[in-house]
Amino acid sequence: MTSIVPLASGLAPAADERRLGLLRRIAEAGGRVEPNPNPQSRYGFDYLALSEVAEDDLAYLAGRDYLERHFFDRVTLCPKCTGHHLNVREICPACRRSDLTTEVLLHHFRCGYVGRQSEFASAEVGDGSRVCPKCNHALRHLGTEYDRMGRTQLCRECGLVSETPPVEALCLACATRTPAENLVGIDFFSYALTSLGHAAIRRGALLESEDELLFVASAPLYRPRVMREFVDQEVRRLGQFKSGFSVLLIERTVSGDDGENSDAFQWLWLTRLRQCLRAVDMIGQLAEGIFAVLLPQTTLRGAEALRRRILAQLGPEAPLTLKAIEITEPRDLDQVLSRLGGLSAPQ
Repeated sequence: MTSIVPLASGLAPAADERRLGLLRRIAEAGGRVEPNPNPQSRYGFDYLALSEVAEDDLAYLAGRDYLERHFFDRVTLCPKCTGHHLNVREICPACRRSDLTTEVLLHHFRCGYVGRQSEFASAEVGDGSRVCPKCNHALRHLGTEYDRMGRTQLCRECGLVSETPPVEALCLACATRTPAENLVGIDFFSYALTSLGHAAIRRGALLESEDELLFVASAPLYRPRVMREFVDQEVRRLGQFKSGFSVLLIERTVSGDDGENSDAFQWLWLTRLRQCLRAVDMIGQLAEGIFAVLLPQTTLRGAEALRRRILAQLGPEAPLTLKAIEITEPRDLDQVLSRLGGLSAPQ
């Protein structure tokens, strides 16, 4: 297994150095970055103060759990040149021109005629009434003699009337005309640092997944060694800032020798467990069948609420025991450290 080489040694690949620098800049910006509108950029959004390859690096880091991504917006593009400068408008279904005007539809109750308001000529008496083009009766009272029935589109070029004209986009870069249903798009995301991203920054190197993670029923978990490092970090923070944390201990109460059913169950409870956690919470395996969730800046009350929520998700028959422990001073760690193979609290 290849060990991690700190960036200071000069042996790390240039791409890893660049990506680690990107993580640091995101941390300096508050741990989160999101796209900013930029009409001059390739797709209409960019990430300020980041390099031109930032989008690829952000996707790379998110795919490896250093960042958590959330949908931000979708940009519509020309399918020919992928330009985002599009003039989207309704067009006439007959002549394909965009010279349309909106008109109100009127319904004459007496004769049943429905037509555009411009067809109902104004009466000569000057009282604001209109004349039905079908029966020539005057329409004076809205709601009793006639009513409005919505709107329609009239093409000034060919005279066609259409209630639902098609939508078309004209690309201002290549002049391609594309029906709205044939347009393509690109999604943009905001990104937030995960606990793995913070760990990479602390160590000065991207972490090898084979070295940092193990897989239980195809679910990634931190190895015991990594959990020790996280506990050390929280203990140092506790000593400096007097900010406590909690640990949720999880232990299977049945044998794990039931093959595929065991794997399916472990994958299920790990998946449901992750749905209850925050981005800063860390889950790892301490020993065979024993797991821990590290909950930074969480009181016992908050940890107990999480424990109950997880049990509710799993159901009453779940073969697990869960115990919440609050750490407010280093000696509170004794019961946790025994699970970690004899790790001693920092002095």
